[in-house]
Amino acid sequence: MKVLVQNLQKRAGLATELSDKYNPDVFLAQEINLNSETYPFPANNVSSMSFGTAIGGKFELSDIKKVTSPWKEFGGFICKKTTIGTANSVQFVSFHGYNGTPFKSKDKLVAHVAAVLAVLSPGPALFAGDFNTWTPEHLSAVECAMKEAGFELAYSWPYPGLDHPLDHVFARGVTVSACEDYAFQVE
Repeated sequence: MKVLVQNLQKRAGLATELSDKYNPDVFLAQEINLNSETYPFPANNVSSMSFGTAIGGKFELSDIKKVTSPWKEFGGFICKKTTIGTANSVQFVSFHGYNGTPFKSKDKLVAHVAAVLAVLSPGPALFAGDFNTWTPEHLSAVECAMKEAGFELAYSWPYPGLDHPLDHVFARGVTVSACEDYAFQVE
């Protein structure tokens, strides 16, 4: 099964562009606005404020869930949301983690991860997206929480301008056999 994971960074039309180019079976998107795509993008989106997480692809999803971060972002208006859905007996999690700018609290990020883990069923799962692991300590704390739930870090990819990744794939009961980075040009 080919899975594409991408933080679209609110770039209009990027989900359909990547879907056409890579033809994924499952697409885990963060910062997507389904209304800004070039054609109707087949996805389940949980955000009521236009941008959010979504899961799309060739398979029909079941057991679709929305999990809201237990912490509001700085300013108190926005809570990051996570989309969960099951396809072919695998739970897929499109995650956009608590950011916490400017303080970047790792404890609040781990609480967000824990809130999502609490609603997952046992069994195979792919938990991926923009974790906002701003420091190695953030990633270590997230890895500990994920390992306690049976997940292993399968892949991380670089973020432009940082010495460490923000985006990760964690797998439980599934094997990640190959990964490839995609970097789009900033306009």
